[in-house]
Amino acid sequence: MEEEIENLSITELKTELFAFLNLEKGIPFTYITLFKKPFDAIKTYTLKDRKFLTNPLKYLLFSVAVYTLFVNYHNGFKDFMTNANKGNKKTFEGIEKMFDAELFEKFLLAQEFYLSSMNIIYLFAVPIVGWVTYLFFRKKYNYAENLAIHCYLFGTANWTSLILILVTLFFDFSGGFMLFLGITTFMIIFYLIKYIYQIKWINALGIQLLLLIIFMITTQVYLIGLFFYYLLFT
Repeated sequence: MEEEIENLSITELKTELFAFLNLEKGIPFTYITLFKKPFDAIKTYTLKDRKFLTNPLKYLLFSVAVYTLFVNYHNGFKDFMTNANKGNKKTFEGIEKMFDAELFEKFLLAQEFYLSSMNIIYLFAVPIVGWVTYLFFRKKYNYAENLAIHCYLFGTANWTSLILILVTLFFDFSGGFMLFLGITTFMIIFYLIKYIYQIKWINALGIQLLLLIIFMITTQVYLIGLFFYYLLFT
């Protein structure tokens, strides 16, 4: 006769959920530790204990997935996209008359896929920005370590943005909220770069500006590629 087990409880479900998401000593612990002691956290992860922090790729991609899920419902994001597409439509109207094609409709399709596939963008961008910081700091971290660092940089910025989005989700914000999120992201990565690479504030600012430009170029190339795909094959 099989031995009966105890009834399923909320506590057991919570434990299993936390274990599945690695939340007990995973993402929250990694997020807080990176804020409190970024240099010590990275050094411990790279030199002593790979399980000290959440896997960097998991930390990043999970943050992007959850952020993307909630940001689409935020009034500030909706307002930002509405105003941006009004300007985009005016730009495309003149071009459409020249080429007699529904370019703006194709752009919207590309934009929709772009916004739903941010994970792919980060997978493209991280190797590039990781290579840049490797060129500057190869004596401190090898290329693989720079890749992990950028996963933690972007992931921490995304988790912070997600917190701000959740706190303000049901409030009526203009598109200026997205500018605020952008500035917040910039400042967080700027702060982490300064301490993780142990450099002066002015140097950290220069590195962050360079990485921002590279990241923006990467994202725009991806969006343009999607636009031409929809234009040529749909």
